[in-house]
Amino acid sequence: KNKKNKMNTIKTIALSTLALLSVYNAKAQNFKEPVGYKLKNGMNIIISENDKSPKAYSSFTLDAKAFEGKKDGVVELLNAVLNESVAKNANISFKDNSGKLATTNSDLEQDLAKMAALIQNATLDQKTFNTAKAKLITSLKLQDYDYDQTVNEKSINALTLADVQSFYNQISPEKTFLTIAGDVQLSTAKASAKNAFGNWNKHTTNGLAK
Repeated sequence: KNKKNKMNTIKTIALSTLALLSVYNAKAQNFKEPVGYKLKNGMNIIISENDKSPKAYSSFTLDAKAFEGKKDGVVELLNAVLNESVAKNANISFKDNSGKLATTNSDLEQDLAKMAALIQNATLDQKTFNTAKAKLITSLKLQDYDYDQTVNEKSINALTLADVQSFYNQISPEKTFLTIAGDVQLSTAKASAKNAFGNWNKHTTNGLAK
């Protein structure tokens, strides 16, 4: 029974993630049974093949343990900082408490590695922090995105560089989920996940202090 419940949970997460990432795709979906497993570092991986999807999608999310005791707005501000490093890579973005990737099957491995590098080796100096914070506050003033009610000018202005560093540094593989779905092959997706995140451990998530 527990095994069945676990697989139902895996399927729900996989289907929900792909639905979120491919809302613009009106084609019929053809999912295979999602496969869930862990990397040696404890990171949770979910893969769902769908040969009707036009792209390969990936979503990096945190589980509830990573949000314990967090300050209001710190996740959104960290996302804003990470987006400063994305530069011109239109395939990668950070929002809604997660990192998102939409790419082609052939580019999955290299683009997933790029997203992983941004997550594992985030660069946060005072200049980048200030720029990201200003852009987030501007977005809040323009009301151009549906943020949680706890994310407002007051909560963002109250956050410091140290607050974001502290939140980032407590993120470790066992607190995260990586979902790969869409136009992917199981063996390729597994290899890509291992290549991108297999060497990540909690002792390396300290790259913010610059």
